[in-house]
Amino acid sequence: MINFFRKIRRQLLDDNKPVKYIRYAIGEILLVVIGILIALQINNWNEARKARKSENQILVSLAEDFDANLESLEKSLVDIPILIERYNMVLEHAGQIDKGLTDAMKNDVISTGFIKTKVIDGALTSVLGTQLELITNDSLKKLLTSYPSKIRDFKELEGDLVEYVINTQRPSIRSYLTLSNFLLNEPRFDEFKKNVEPSDYEGLLRDRVYLNVVIGIRTINTDLLSRCIELHKNTKQIKAILENEILK
Repeated sequence: MINFFRKIRRQLLDDNKPVKYIRYAIGEILLVVIGILIALQINNWNEARKARKSENQILVSLAEDFDANLESLEKSLVDIPILIERYNMVLEHAGQIDKGLTDAMKNDVISTGFIKTKVIDGALTSVLGTQLELITNDSLKKLLTSYPSKIRDFKELEGDLVEYVINTQRPSIRSYLTLSNFLLNEPRFDEFKKNVEPSDYEGLLRDRVYLNVVIGIRTINTDLLSRCIELHKNTKQIKAILENEILK
């Protein structure tokens, strides 16, 4: 195209037609401007393509983390109610002391445990720090921005529960139980076992402090279950949007 115009320019010069040459010169300038605009547009398309590729990589990374979180939260949604029911049974056993405690009941009374949900946010932390502007979906950005605080609240409550079980419940149980039963098959400790007071399950279940601890742990687990349900719902919502954006 440019060679064609240059050929015309040479012809106009040869014919000594300055007016037509000026027109040609203007046309060539316009041609150059159009070429520049086209080059800029192509560059913009390339930059947009690169940005979309980078965004897609971010979305895929986030989707992997949220998928893992969903799996962990779903497991906790099964396990936490089991723990709550276990503490319900301890309270029921406390009301049946006079009827006698079976071995199964005794195991319920001394069982301690807690749930540690593996909720990860490594990719999200990185994105929020330096790459959030690459995400084009405004609704998704708002959900991602508020997600860390939900994780923090959930983990804090879970941490409170762990501390309560380890530092309060277990010491209460140890004050009423002995581990001498683990020495049953070792004759050298027979005299020791005679002098050790047996485990007092009934006394433990009559201990007001211990029963308050059980009620407290049950309450925390109930609250934790509610937060787990809410976090699972929020995680599932974000995961669905991520998958939809990836497919675009």
